[in-house]
Amino acid sequence: MKKDVEKTQVTFRKGKGSDVFAVFPNEISDPEENVACYAHIGQHSGCDPKYYKHLRKATPKEYADLKTELESLGYNLTVI
Repeated sequence: MKKDVEKTQVTFRKGKGSDVFAVFPNEISDPEENVACYAHIGQHSGCDPKYYKHLRKATPKEYADLKTELESLGYNLTVI
């Protein structure tokens, strides 16, 4: 897939016992003001900002596979 020209800001989060997911804090996904997020299973969806802000940031080792998957889809990521 062709890589985006523009950079997309992303943060990776992980809850207790949960998979790592990517959050795009500057991309509103729906009228309820949820932000866009992405996971290996389920892929793109919306995420309440209040929810993800209470989760810990994933480590680079934890999010490496997901980051690679997103980049293979064409994302040009800036991890924040």
